[in-house]
Amino acid sequence: MSIQSYIRCYDKKTGLGTDFIGVFTMNESPIYFISDAHLGAEDYVSEKPRRHHFLNFLRSLRGKTNQLYIVGDLFDFWLDYQSVIPRQHYTVLYELNVLVENGTQITYISGNHDFSLGTFLDQQVGLKTSHVPLTVNHQGRRIFLAHGHGLGPGDLSYKILSKILYNRFFINSFRIIHPDLGFILGRLFSRLSRTHTKPTTIDPNENHRELVFSLFNEGYDIVVLGHSHRPALWDKDGKVYINLGDWLQHYTYGVLRNGRMTLEKYENDTTMP
Repeated sequence: MSIQSYIRCYDKKTGLGTDFIGVFTMNESPIYFISDAHLGAEDYVSEKPRRHHFLNFLRSLRGKTNQLYIVGDLFDFWLDYQSVIPRQHYTVLYELNVLVENGTQITYISGNHDFSLGTFLDQQVGLKTSHVPLTVNHQGRRIFLAHGHGLGPGDLSYKILSKILYNRFFINSFRIIHPDLGFILGRLFSRLSRTHTKPTTIDPNENHRELVFSLFNEGYDIVVLGHSHRPALWDKDGKVYINLGDWLQHYTYGVLRNGRMTLEKYENDTTMP
């Protein structure tokens, strides 16, 4: 028996959606979901253990999956320049490209720390990027994918801040600055964004409850979000909400196997080369 699986992607200029349809058997390989690694939040040396852990996770996916979704904020700050990339991220970009070259499609949905994804990740690394939430169908399940920033009620101060930081004129003007200075400023902006979304006594997953139930009523079987850095999994009458957590503290990710979504934690040895 076969099922249809499709991804709805959006043209960045027109905003129009296109469905890419494929047919898969019921033994389709597991599909993986990650978010909020925030690589670059520390200096290169301090971040080495966490980066090593994440690289081992990427290497563990070789030959294991046909699809990986990165649901925003892989990097603590990302701005696509015309001719330079941050050297701190070379090894991660390399491992992502290795996965792509070995047959894994990687789809990247922008988060609030992705100031401008540009074309580098698509053209040089081989990822498929989207600046808007996606509707995907895999293993007979209709899935809503979004980073989660700016969705649902509340967080008015962040929504006002985002109108400034993600304004096209602001971003284009920012590119005029020398990249060395630009990345320093970018990290400051990232800290500012993190200040407006830092954990509080209010569970951010509860803030998304109304949105999630609304999406369930629209026919979605699974809702996948990140952003809050708080891993969570709800199951309501067979419909699932998952928050992917982060790779700053929790090292959690989602896996869809035979139509069932699970929240898992990556564990490996802590030795480094």
